[in-house]
Amino acid sequence: MDNSCRFSVYVDDFVHGELEQSQRKSFEDHLASCGECRKELEAALRLKESLTASYLADLDETFNYKVINTLRTDGHFERGKEIRVALEDIVISLATLVAVVLLAIQMFRTPSVTTVDMLGRLTNIEKSSLEQPALSNDQVLELVLRRK
Repeated sequence: MDNSCRFSVYVDDFVHGELEQSQRKSFEDHLASCGECRKELEAALRLKESLTASYLADLDETFNYKVINTLRTDGHFERGKEIRVALEDIVISLATLVAVVLLAIQMFRTPSVTTVDMLGRLTNIEKSSLEQPALSNDQVLELVLRRK
């Protein structure tokens, strides 16, 4: 209702028992002289009774099942499934990205091999080429032909 009375703001608090004793007494005294506030109070009390009655409604045992089944048939659960699948895809993509980054870091990391370790892996020809100054093209060709 559109009540311009300054006491109309107390109607809901009065109905729910949230007014202090002095406010409650003032509002009750005001109700004796204000028809608009009485009408608004009656409407609020009827609404409260209706809501209270709806909370006390008897529901059969299958009510929850029927609600869930209706939600499933209307497709409400499908949206949740789509969101869950999308989140799984995102997590898998992120995990793959992390794995690729870790592998790239490992691959491009400088090897920790000492010169002594490297010399142990070289053939005799390779070792001898390290000891000599830079070889000419003919010398390289000769080394390659000797190796065969």
